[in-house]
Amino acid sequence: MLNFRQLSIFVAVAELGSFTKAAKHLFMTQPAISWQIKSLETELGLTLLERGDRNVSLTEAGKLFYTEAKRLNNLYERLMADIEEYKGLGKGNLKMGASTIPGEYLLPNYIGRFKQLYPEVNISLSIGDTRRIVEKLLMDSIQLGIIGAKLEETKLDFFPFKEDHLILIAAPDHPWGKKDAIGLTDLFPASYVLREEGSGTRMVIEQELAKQDFSLNDFDVVMELGSTRAVITAVAAGLGVSWVSHWAVQEALSLGTVRQVKVEGLEMKRTIYLAIRRNRTLSPLAKAFADYLLQGNSKE
Repeated sequence: MLNFRQLSIFVAVAELGSFTKAAKHLFMTQPAISWQIKSLETELGLTLLERGDRNVSLTEAGKLFYTEAKRLNNLYERLMADIEEYKGLGKGNLKMGASTIPGEYLLPNYIGRFKQLYPEVNISLSIGDTRRIVEKLLMDSIQLGIIGAKLEETKLDFFPFKEDHLILIAAPDHPWGKKDAIGLTDLFPASYVLREEGSGTRMVIEQELAKQDFSLNDFDVVMELGSTRAVITAVAAGLGVSWVSHWAVQEALSLGTVRQVKVEGLEMKRTIYLAIRRNRTLSPLAKAFADYLLQGNSKE
């Protein structure tokens, strides 16, 4: 008979595309994962996954089953969260998501300090671009989201968490790398390496340029990358210039692999937000962590 354990394992394998990755994610052995999936397929009388040398992919039956399995898995996790209302913070599971900058440079410290207060709780953090984290919130895949831009989404509530500065960087041997500052009109001849569409950083760049009556369509964008680390590496290699979070670029600035370029008349700031589903009752653990983020931030 089907059980929710099998559904959660199947969803993990389908989303991660690998038995090995799913095993690490669920803290299980790979043989145990394989056995559960095989038992599920035997129960259904269908092949759900195509096995490759390293990765797996969904069959047509698997795609159909995944949609409903994901929905049921989310429903089950919400049920468990509701039950958690009647339990203290001694134990519990919290799933949250964050866009790249807060996920890689801010939240690990907050999670570590919170775990010192409540060592028995389990917190999992998924990292993606801002749009992807919002999608996860709307699907109830996560309870909390920390994102780098405020989207027009009526089903979410947004709470200011941190202020971030985006700075323009260039390679040391770039012509701008030797200048104290450049003007707005100097921006156009350069080549740019930017984050992909959907990232909070990209949204803020577009918004701030629009305030100057500029559009990214006016710029020579030679490369779009899915992580800020990759953008900084590309800039250091002389592939172009870029705006990145000041948190992300501190190490590269200290090492001298990139230089900050000031732009007269242009300052890029943004707010990092805590996002929560509107009219959703948070579990005690999720509420405690949200309060910890916001109250702890006010003390820093």
